Amino acid sequence: MSNKHIQQQDQWGEASSELSSEVIKLASYDRLLLKKLGDLVGVKILDYGCGPGVLLKELNLKGANAYGFDVSEKLIIEARKQLSSSRLFTTLDFKNNFDVIICNLVLCIVDETEVEKIMNNVSKLLKPNGRVYVGFCNPKIFNIEESQLDFREKTNCTYCDNHEYTKTKKEGGYTIIEKHRPIEWYRNVYKKAGFKIAHEHYTEKYRCNGCEVEDFIIFELTN
Repeated sequence: MSNKHIQQQDQWGEASSELSSEVIKLASYDRLLLKKLGDLVGVKILDYGCGPGVLLKELNLKGANAYGFDVSEKLIIEARKQLSSSRLFTTLDFKNNFDVIICNLVLCIVDETEVEKIMNNVSKLLKPNGRVYVGFCNPKIFNIEESQLDFREKTNCTYCDNHEYTKTKKEGGYTIIEKHRPIEWYRNVYKKAGFKIAHEHYTEKYRCNGCEVEDFIIFELTN
């Protein structure tokens, strides 16, 4: 069991090895995302919050013109194992030149102000008629104490309350502080940033300790 405790966005570089070795999450979340992305040959795509570059490797294999951005220098160093340094950034030049932007498991670890900032940044980076895929842990399972991915500490908060909760990852054993906001809150943020919701995709449903679980939601947005 790892003793790593991730509380802030800038601490994720400490979990780069654990993030790179996840299997269950990849089989669930990444498989759904890649299916929804469709044919990527020649598509200019940005992974906003790319982490150690696990998904960038898959995008590259599928023929995408892939780029990665992350605020963590440590994670960008790891991502260089998957993609050329010239396609990896810790700062961004805001030009609307990407066909597709993905933002995976980022909005659930930053505060409300940063969520709005990220979505405004994405709006500036996306070409007209582009697509955005934003995914994170499904808020509807906020009160489930165990999933195939993690154990969660119970809170006294309701679904409608924006709040923090602690969970321990089964893969890697590290503990993180995650942000819960209802799906309706995110819908309003996307609308304010100028996006329309084309689809809301959920990962495959399964049962754990008598509860039905869909681990992740992925919003497919258009501008």
